[in-house]
Amino acid sequence: MRLGQALRRYFVTGLATLFPVVVTTFLLVQIFKFVDGFLGKALGFQIPGLGLLVTILVVFLVGVLSIHFFGRVLFRTLELLLMRLPIVRKVFPAVKQLAQFLFSEEARQAAFRRVVLVQYPRAGAYSLAFVTNETKTSATGSPQTLLTLLIPNPPSPFTGPIIFVPQQDVVPLDLSVEDAVKLIVSGGVVTSPLQAAKPSNPR
Repeated sequence: MRLGQALRRYFVTGLATLFPVVVTTFLLVQIFKFVDGFLGKALGFQIPGLGLLVTILVVFLVGVLSIHFFGRVLFRTLELLLMRLPIVRKVFPAVKQLAQFLFSEEARQAAFRRVVLVQYPRAGAYSLAFVTNETKTSATGSPQTLLTLLIPNPPSPFTGPIIFVPQQDVVPLDLSVEDAVKLIVSGGVVTSPLQAAKPSNPR
């Protein structure tokens, strides 16, 4: 590997690794500034460390509420109110989806079941795809299992065409969803070996 390619790969890998940390830190700092300023004005004096303590408690409380029924209803109501705002409703769903994908392993597994190769957009040209669903159907003339595939458009792993492909027409890959996302976000600079997944042992 050439020095330039190696340096670019290391840089993009570091960027992909730091992105969730930077976003989280930025949000926490903004919350801290707001809480610290609000408490200072309300109390009329500053207590060192109080803003940080309250920020941690607020984040913890939001986590607790979001797990329980009342909290889920409350946050769902807030989301519906936000979705009524013209500009926010265009941005909020994408930001929410990105946050869930970055910070929730369950969300990643629910959104993308596994990574495959499929011949797209023409025979002989292979594209990386995420399996998002599978269904048995006879709509094509004979009963078969169709996979729902998302073909991601770099640099976003969340958007792209949806195609339906017979199960036997894809190549399952021994590649994690996380590594596939890094490959897509980096435009192919950060890439892991594309190896076919080993077939499951029959029971």
